[in-house]
Parts: sequence; structure tokens; C-alpha cells
Amino acid sequence: MIVLIRCNDIISDSRAKKYLEFYKKNHLDYHIIAWDRLGNSERLPNTAYCPARSRYNQGGVAAIIDRLKWMWFILKTLFSFRTNLHIHACDLDAAFPSAVYKMLSHRKTFLVFDVFDWISDTLYNQGRIVSLAFIFMEWLSVRKADHLIICEPERIKQIPYSIEGRYSVLQNIPSFNTTEFLYDDARYHFSNGLHTLTYVGGFTGDRCLSELIDGAAKGCYNLNIAGYGDQHIVEKLSAYKGNEHIRYYGKVAYQDGLRIMYNSDIIYAMYSKCNPNHLFAAPNKYYEAMFVGKPIITTKGIIVADKAEQNGFGYSIDESEKSLTNLVKSLSVKDVLAKATCAASLWRQYESATENYLNNTYSELLKS
Repeated sequence: MIVLIRCNDIISDSRAKKYLEFYKKNHLDYHIIAWDRLGNSERLPNTAYCPARSRYNQGGVAAIIDRLKWMWFILKTLFSFRTNLHIHACDLDAAFPSAVYKMLSHRKTFLVFDVFDWISDTLYNQGRIVSLAFIFMEWLSVRKADHLIICEPERIKQIPYSIEGRYSVLQNIPSFNTTEFLYDDARYHFSNGLHTLTYVGGFTGDRCLSELIDGAAKGCYNLNIAGYGDQHIVEKLSAYKGNEHIRYYGKVAYQDGLRIMYNSDIIYAMYSKCNPNHLFAAPNKYYEAMFVGKPIITTKGIIVADKAEQNGFGYSIDESEKSLTNLVKSLSVKDVLAKATCAASLWRQYESATENYLNNTYSELLKS
């Protein structure tokens, strides 16, 4: 039996949903272990939900306690299964308890560690004890994993342990059988002649979102924004609720988020380089920009920026509101449309990549 583990509700996780759809399409025996932290998402079949409630981006002792509850729930659930398991652990919060289970269980276990992020690189501003704890968790997870999946080839440089011969690459590429949900929708249009930027995703303090919102609030451009997370960002958006240049849609389904992007001019995908993990960022938005045929704005000096600029559909800037507003004001409609056309044409290189990976590399892993 396959067990897919992810510390969110799965519904809002585009990467985890690819695997889930693959299981269903191929009539595979699967189970999901998920964590709907706020307790308000749609319930999926064949899914065990961690009952603990927790805020997103929570820090301190409360975050440690909640993470331990989640890991204990994973262990209990895995031991409740009376069969050999293929475990697909999405990120470290799932991989570490899965590695512990593999050590303690007498059943045959094949562990796939899907490295969504190299967590220890995000702890640059944490204490030494916390950092060492996560470094140990990563070490054990990599050591016990039978196979690792990374998001981009360059991310191999992040992992300080040998994984040669036991890893593969699956980029964060949209995977749909249809594009009918991408249609012109007046709800997302502005009639003031300004460029419209869009951000759809998690709200964190290191994505330069405050700068994005403040620039729109001053009327430098329009902003369609959707997502959830950092309470400071949510409160800032609430404060600008009546602003004519900002529309906030809250948490949306993945297809709805792509439709918002499709109805905007430019996709915003900034990262803060103070977070070492972001130097190797492999955002969905890089490929989503191609899928919806829009240019992308990202941070100068990271891998995503290099790729977007080399492929002719991206802009890279410094991490400041001034850099952003100056760029947007300098862009002509002709230039934006030219880069949009380039993005759409590049999509043909990737439209079958996810399906090919799942039908070949991933299928072979499930036979191990």
C-alpha cells in the first residue's frame, strides 16, 4: 500500500495532488496522512487527518509542540497499517517520522523523501539547538530514504550528503488534461490602464509581499492577490480592503488561482535572499507563468531569475518597493505582451513532463 504524507490539507498543495491523481487514475491502493491545521478544509477519502489545530507560520514553543503532535500522529497511523508500505513523505515534517517508523517497524518499507525544501537552510535566524535538531532530522531522513525526489537539478547542491544513484527530479510543473478553466474573467480585470500584477500562494515574511502590497496601495499598479498564512500580511490586506487597486481573494483552489494569474499581466514571484533556501528556490510560479502565458518578476541573483531571463520571459529586481515600482512603471504593454508570448511558447517543452515522470520513473519506484 502507498501512504502519501503531507503536513497540510492536500487540497491546496498542487505537488501532492499530482501524486494523488496518479494513484486514483491507476487504481492504486493508497492512503493519505494529512494535517488540516485550521480544521475547515474539504475532507478527502482514504485520508487520516491529524486532529491537532495549529496556526500557519507559528513560532516558539507552540510550534515545537504542534510539530511533535503531528509527527506522533504519523507514527501512530503508520503502525496501524498491517501491511508493507511504500511511503511517500512530502518534506521533512513527513520524512523524519517515516524514517523513524522504518527503523522501528519489522515490515518491509520503501521510503521516498520528496524534498520540497531543505529546511535547515531556512533556519538562518534560529538558535543553534533548533538548527542542530533539524540538521539531524535531515541527515536521518536522507540516510533512511530509499529514493529522494528534488524539484530542480540545481538543488542537489543543497544536500550535503551523498544521494548519487538514488534521486530523481520532478519540477513543480502544472499538470492538467484541459485548459478550459483558463478563460477571460471580468472579476479580475481593472479598467484604469495600469499593469496588473498577481500573487497566489503562501503568505510568509520572506516573499517581499509587504512591498508588493504597498506599491499597489499607492496606485503604481493593480494587484490581484490570493493565499493564506502570515497574519501580518492578512491584516495589511484587510486594512487596504477599500483600495481600488487591490483585490484580495483569500485562500483559493489551485485552478482558480491559475485563472487569476491568467487574467493578470505579470506574475509576482519574489524571494528574500536572506533565506539561503531561496537561492535555490524552485517555485511553481516559474512553470505556472509558462502555463498561463505570462511574464514573471523575481529576485535578482537566484536560480529562478537566471532561468527566466535566459528564456526571455522574466524580469529580475532587487528586494525593495522602489525597485518594483520603477520596473513596472518602465514596462510598455508591447514588452509585457512579447514576454507573455515567449512564456506560452516555452510551455510546449514542459506540458508532458509531469505525466512522463509519473508514468515512468515514479511507476518504477512503486514497484520497488
